[in-house]
Amino acid sequence: MSSIATKRGDKGKTSLLSGERVLKSDPQVEAYGVIDELNSWLGLARVKCDYSDIKEIIYKIQKDLFILAGELASRQKEAKDQIGKSHLDYLESNLECYQAEFNFTGFTVPGQSELGSYLDISRTICRRAERRIAAAEEENNITFSELVHKYVNRLSDVIYILSRTADKRELVTAVTEEVIKAMESEEN
Repeated sequence: MSSIATKRGDKGKTSLLSGERVLKSDPQVEAYGVIDELNSWLGLARVKCDYSDIKEIIYKIQKDLFILAGELASRQKEAKDQIGKSHLDYLESNLECYQAEFNFTGFTVPGQSELGSYLDISRTICRRAERRIAAAEEENNITFSELVHKYVNRLSDVIYILSRTADKRELVTAVTEEVIKAMESEEN
């Protein structure tokens, strides 16, 4: 059985998918590392989620994030899989569907529900990924596809709307439970 410890990174360098050895502090490594962090937080949100529709969306996004990370981890050659229009279309259709339930007039304070909070953390990590991708391009004089930028930008919007949806559903559940308790106590 082979070990996951290759020991090739013991001196502070790692390999991009395209073969180049770079410092682990390289902005490009930071960019795909933040995507990995986002994927992990979305995994936690999915585990804490009781809503099959939201779980399904999160799982699809998590699979897409592996494609995105691979694309971000390539420099000299094109990544095997890439974020495409269908990935962006998936985000945009879900954004349109879920935001139809809301009329936003200002900022929302995170922390209305546990699931919503995990999603809000994920959203902020997604925004950091967006900044790190831009920094990697600037500092390394590389260019990621326009779809990469659109995808990450839209992804933070989708995560935001899923957070608000979770908060709303949790509130409805809590109020319903209180009403049922009140009705039961009146019957006794």
